[in-house]
Amino acid sequence: MNKDYSDFLGMVKELGALDQIGGLLTWDEETYIPPGAVPDRAIQKSALTGIVHERLTSRKLGRLLSALKKNPHLNGDQKVVVREMARKYKRATAIPKELLQEISKTESLAMQAWVKARKAKDFKSFEPLLKKMLGLKAKVAECVGYEDRPYDALLDEYEPYMKTAEVEVLFSRFRDKLVPVVSKILECETKVDESPVKGDFPEEKQRQFLLEIVKQIGYSLERGRMDVAPHPFTVGSMRDVRITVRYDARDLRPAIFGAIHEAGHGMYDQGYLEKYYHTPLAEAISLGIHESQSRMWENIVGRGLPFWMHFMPKLQAMFPSMNNVAVGDLHRAVNTVKKSFIRVEADEVTYNLHVMLRFEVENAIFSGRLRTPEIPQFWNERFENYLGLKVPDDAQGCLQDIHWSIGAVGYFPTYSLGTIYATQLYDKAKKDLPGLEDQFAAGNFGGLLGWLRTNVHNQGKRYGASDLIKRVTGEGLNEDHFLRYLKQKYGAIYGISL
Repeated sequence: MNKDYSDFLGMVKELGALDQIGGLLTWDEETYIPPGAVPDRAIQKSALTGIVHERLTSRKLGRLLSALKKNPHLNGDQKVVVREMARKYKRATAIPKELLQEISKTESLAMQAWVKARKAKDFKSFEPLLKKMLGLKAKVAECVGYEDRPYDALLDEYEPYMKTAEVEVLFSRFRDKLVPVVSKILECETKVDESPVKGDFPEEKQRQFLLEIVKQIGYSLERGRMDVAPHPFTVGSMRDVRITVRYDARDLRPAIFGAIHEAGHGMYDQGYLEKYYHTPLAEAISLGIHESQSRMWENIVGRGLPFWMHFMPKLQAMFPSMNNVAVGDLHRAVNTVKKSFIRVEADEVTYNLHVMLRFEVENAIFSGRLRTPEIPQFWNERFENYLGLKVPDDAQGCLQDIHWSIGAVGYFPTYSLGTIYATQLYDKAKKDLPGLEDQFAAGNFGGLLGWLRTNVHNQGKRYGASDLIKRVTGEGLNEDHFLRYLKQKYGAIYGISL
């Protein structure tokens, strides 16, 4: 290893360690921090952010990147690390410090305004600060640069190398196929009984059951832990990956599927190769690929009948009130489809319509076709068209998500991209692993996890998401895998032909 690369790698690994420290500060803030310590935590995180930005934009790192990009002797791994760090460096140095500070200041104000506006169901009171935040993000796009559309620069932060036009075409095609399926399920006469998952379920017993589930599917508790948070999340990397859940004492679903979802994220983060620790080769390819792991484990595996054929006796042992519940009835109860206003409460059939609507809003704004005061009308018209519900107020409509108040523009598409990636990867895993779902019924989930380790987790950022999907599955991104999955699964549950 030449000296330039050795010096460069030292800086890269230090940045990786600092990022992980930031994640732990956030985890503590969301779980155990004493209320009186919150102001100090804001100071600590601000100081750490400054240090990271200073190191990432340093002249030394810039010089090393410039030299290494010209070095013909780098091996494949080294070229990937240089390429991905050059992307981070370019973005960080392109955005003026003053703009970042203005965004940070606006984020605090906008988030407070959003909380009040949502409570009051009043979009107009939030609109001025939303307009300012979106204007600042437009400036970020101009600083970072783009080939086609400004939104490309914002999407790239979450889904590297993906273009707005690609998402636009994919989602348009996906939506046209999905809406009729959703409508047919929602309009059918069959009603699924949700009572099997409702009752009296003490939190500590739920916790014991969840720990058994996440451990058995492959989340390592030697390198992780599970705690409580108002909104479940995952943080960390490799040797220290922490997940959180929330409990509902009257309904099993939030904790069970929240835990499986976060364990899916956690297993990805625990699955990088040790030799690449704290480099881009031990980082997620994209948020969409990360989401593919969580949604695969939560929905395809965790809501599948084979999963419950194995875990039902364990559930009944933990909660004797479940002894008279048949596994098929539980399976149907955890796959109920119904209309809902709130994205995070939506089932897997309707969920993607919520996501695509948000992309349509963002895309229209950054293409100049929509002004911020027009968002509620734009939202409400499309929501009724997609889901057949009249939005009663802004809180249940365009004010329900925190993302825009904190400037997370370009984030929403990754949720649906993750859904499509998940089913396409899963279909290939089933071909490569005959009898996979029989293994689930027997309590063996190692085959799938091992396949994901080899094909996804161990790859780090070696490939872009689209390239990875094509290399692993042999075809480009294809939403038909998800549509076939929905039709087969929900056709059987609701007794209809889809």
